[in-house]
Amino acid sequence: MPFQPIGIDHAIAGIIHVQILRDPAATDPQSAFQAQINAPNFSQTLPLNNNESLSFPVHSGVINATVRAEVDDFTVLPQGATAANATAISCKVVFKIVEFFAITIGSVPVTASLK
Repeated sequence: MPFQPIGIDHAIAGIIHVQILRDPAATDPQSAFQAQINAPNFSQTLPLNNNESLSFPVHSGVINATVRAEVDDFTVLPQGATAANATAISCKVVFKIVEFFAITIGSVPVTASLK
């Protein structure tokens, strides 16, 4: 079964759009969710689990930069649950411009049910 959108589309810096997607057939919390990231001339999904990230170029108007999207603070819920008995996930998808140093330009807080 294909991934289905949950929640609303989020905008980062007015040019990056993020939609959280869920695979309703998946039972493993670390494979059930992903973020669809769309920016000018870029579209890719980012799995929502520990230590995931991706970098992509953004060229729009005067902005000419590399952006890194990373999953931070991924956890299963309720607190103390394991992957086998989790009912939801919680994390942040953080967006940073990474050139000479990293500047956070926005984030999307995610709390989503597995059921």
